[in-house]
Amino acid sequence: MIRVTTNNTLWQYQTNLNKSANQLYSAMGKLMTERNFDSYAANPAGATRAFKIYSSLNATNAQASNNQTLINKFSTAYSALDGAIDKIAQEMGDVPELGGLDDTHKSDRASYAQILNEGADAIVQMLNGKYSNDYIFNGTDTDNAPFEIVTDAVSGKRLLTFRGWKVDVPKNGDEYIDPKTGQPVADPDNAGQNLTNAQVYQKLQDMSKETLWVDIGMGFQVENGQVVENTAYNSALSGLDFLGFGLDGNNGADGDPNNIISIMLEVADQFESYDLETDSWGSGSREAVDRLVGKFQDAREDVIDKWGELSGKVTYLKSNQTRLNETFENLDVERGSIEDIDKADAIMQLVWAQTTYNAALQVGANVIPQSLMDYLQ
Repeated sequence: MIRVTTNNTLWQYQTNLNKSANQLYSAMGKLMTERNFDSYAANPAGATRAFKIYSSLNATNAQASNNQTLINKFSTAYSALDGAIDKIAQEMGDVPELGGLDDTHKSDRASYAQILNEGADAIVQMLNGKYSNDYIFNGTDTDNAPFEIVTDAVSGKRLLTFRGWKVDVPKNGDEYIDPKTGQPVADPDNAGQNLTNAQVYQKLQDMSKETLWVDIGMGFQVENGQVVENTAYNSALSGLDFLGFGLDGNNGADGDPNNIISIMLEVADQFESYDLETDSWGSGSREAVDRLVGKFQDAREDVIDKWGELSGKVTYLKSNQTRLNETFENLDVERGSIEDIDKADAIMQLVWAQTTYNAALQVGANVIPQSLMDYLQ
C-alpha cells in the first residue's frame, strides 16, 4: 500500500502546474515572435544552418547593392555618351564641319569654328559628369574631373587633356612638353631626365585600362593579393577608352588626333585660319579639313561601338540583378522554413496549452486541501 501524503500531492501538483505554465508561455512567445526558437540552445542544428543562411543573405544583399550601383552608373554613362556623341557630335561637329567645307558658306567658317569649339566644350562637360559624388569617366580616380580643354603654352591652340596629360601625344622618343607650362616634365623614376612622348603615351594607355573590381556574385576570389578577374566585375570607366588617344597611326604621315574632341578643335583652328578677304587658309588648308572630317566620322563610329558595348554591359548587369534577387528570395524562403512558425499550428498549440493550464488550475481547486482560513470569509 502506497501512502500519498499531502506534501507529496502538493509538490506533484505544483510541478505539473509549472510545466503547463511554461508550455503556455512558450506557445505565447512563439506566436508573438513568430520564431520557432530564440536561442542557439533551443535548436543547435537549426540555429547553425540559419546562421549560414544569414551570412549568405548578407553577402547576396551586398552583391545586389553593388550590382544596382553599377547599373545606375553605367546607365548614366550610356545617357551621357548618347547626348555627347549622338546629339552634340552630330549637330555641333559633323554639321558645321561639312558646312565649312562648302565653298558657298565661306563667310560662315568663323561661325562654324565657334560652334565646333562650343561643341567640344559641351562634350567635355558631359564626359566630366558624375554619378552620386563620383566622376564617371575617370577610371579609378573618381574624385577629380578627367577631361579639360587648355590653351597650349607653345602653339596657342586649344588642346584636350586627361588628368592633366595631353591626349594627342605622339608615340616617339621626343621630350614631352606640358601644355600648360610649355616646359618638359621631369621623370619621377629617373633623376635628371625628362619624360618622353612615348612614356606619356604609355601612361595614357595604362589609364585607359584601369580596373576597379566589384563583387557582384561571380564567386569573388583573391590570389596573391590580386583579384581573380573572372570572379569580379570591373566598374572603372575610362574616358580614354571611349574616345581614344594619341595621333593617327601614332607616328602616321598625317599626325592627326584620334579622338573626336581633338578633331573638332583642330577643324575649328583650320576654319579660324581662313581669311575670307584673300580666300586663303593661312596655317590650314581645305585638304586638311577634308581629311579631318573623314577621320571625325571614323572616330565617331569608334565611340558608337564603345557605346554599344556599354549597352551590352548594362543588359548583363540587369540580368545579373534578377539572378541575385531570386537567390535572395530563395535563401529567405529556406531561412523561413527553419526559423518561422506555422501560424495555424502555433495557434493550435497556444489553445491546447491554455486549455491544459486552465485544467491544471481547476484540478488544483479540488486537490489542494482547504484550511480554516477558507471558511473565515
